[in-house]
Amino acid sequence: MTIDLIRKSLGNKILATVTLGILLIMGLEIIFRIYFGTKDRIEQMEILSGDLAASTYSGIKHPMSVGDSDAVERVLADVRLKMDGMEVFICDTDQQIIWSTHEGKIHTPIADSISSPAALAGLQETLHSGQAPLTSYEEKLENRQYLINVQAILNERDCVHCHGASKKIIGGMVIRANMERPLEKVAAAMKRSLFIMIFGLSAIFLLIYALVERFIRRPVASLSQGVKRVTDGELDFEIQPGSSDEIGDLAKSFNQMTKELKNARQEINTWTDTLEDMVEERTVQLKQAMDGIIQSEKMASLGRLAAIVAHEINNPLAGIRTYAKLLLKKGDEIAASTDPRFVQYLQTIESESARCGEIIRNLLQFARPDKPQFTRQDTNTLIQECLRLIQHKINLQNIELQLALPDESMAVNCDGQKIKQALLALLLNACDALEPEGGVVEVRSRSIPEKQGVEISIRDNGIGMNEETRAHMFEPFFTTKIKTPGPDAGVNIGLGLTVVYEIIKAHRGEITVHSEPDEGSTITIFLHREPGPSPLP
Repeated sequence: MTIDLIRKSLGNKILATVTLGILLIMGLEIIFRIYFGTKDRIEQMEILSGDLAASTYSGIKHPMSVGDSDAVERVLADVRLKMDGMEVFICDTDQQIIWSTHEGKIHTPIADSISSPAALAGLQETLHSGQAPLTSYEEKLENRQYLINVQAILNERDCVHCHGASKKIIGGMVIRANMERPLEKVAAAMKRSLFIMIFGLSAIFLLIYALVERFIRRPVASLSQGVKRVTDGELDFEIQPGSSDEIGDLAKSFNQMTKELKNARQEINTWTDTLEDMVEERTVQLKQAMDGIIQSEKMASLGRLAAIVAHEINNPLAGIRTYAKLLLKKGDEIAASTDPRFVQYLQTIESESARCGEIIRNLLQFARPDKPQFTRQDTNTLIQECLRLIQHKINLQNIELQLALPDESMAVNCDGQKIKQALLALLLNACDALEPEGGVVEVRSRSIPEKQGVEISIRDNGIGMNEETRAHMFEPFFTTKIKTPGPDAGVNIGLGLTVVYEIIKAHRGEITVHSEPDEGSTITIFLHREPGPSPLP
């Protein structure tokens, strides 16, 4: 759990690293202090023992030379009182204790007081060679640590009168020092060092924690939170740089990156919207082109069919009409000897034949349209001429005509007769769509400079068209008009708007329809001032 906590947090990693470093350094420092402190204490005790041996030897040298045992005992007693933990043993060459700081050990073998084999061996070597050992000896007695120092007592000039001149060494002096108090001081120093280390480590830990929390963890957490919010799409989020160090520079770089990401997203969205609009526009254009191709194919197929039908029935109809006229000329001669209805029948045959001939002419015109003869024409003049042709129909149906034509001339390069034919078909279609009462037909024209052309719109407040009717209104033989029999009935075979479409297409123009059921219809045609050298295919 602790390892995972450290692994998942940068601040904890830094804190753990610094803490381990401090622990290692302070631990080594304590180890070295204990080791060298103990060694220094031992060296000090060795020096103290050597000094004590020299001082004691100096103090007892003269009394020993004159045989003053009381003076020697006083010096050793003084050592026992003033030097707590220090023991002095003076022995002869047989290692028998002659004087000691402990009177109970006099005249006993020194081996009874010293248990260290190394110290006894050192003493033996000193009594033999007269050279004091270079090192001290350690002894553990009753769970206490002692330091033993050995020194030879030489037969000097003042001692010859008692010991003779034959002996070089007359004895040895062993000083044993209790090391418990110095070792206790070392232990106390170790405890103090440990306490100081723990206290210092705690203080350093808290200080480092505060610094890491303030300057590392919080800024890094802020950066992490910023990255998460930016990842969630919040590109307006900014991190406030809390310092001018590397983390502050990183926060500034992060804010700059966020701004660039926002700009990039806006550019992508703009390009996406533009691309969608372009795709939609191209889709509409492709659909219009496809609809035009399909319409052209329909026109071509139906044109060929119309030519065949017209050719097959035109000749019989011409014969029927010719004989009907001939019978009508002789109607007075045979009227008296026949049924009075004979003349009426002949008139019906003649009118219906004429009507079939009109149908054939429309079919032939649809099947083999003439190539437009382009001349300069004023569109307002063409509109006025068409309105004069249907004025009688407007009056009979009591239609309100609203005319909005500009005063200036709006000339286009077109076939005047065909444009009049198209306008006339549209006007008649508008009149037929009106109710018996309250009908209104509005005719407007205006110049479109940006498209270099003229727009003519014909609006009525008639029955309107639904979506299906609008989709098929320019197809041949499609009509919603009710056909009534009789000699005055119109030729409503559904070719009027188809012919209009072909005329406008031949002029490289445009035709649009806006209509809703019971809200009337508006048909708008657009003609270029210069339609171009060739018509649309």
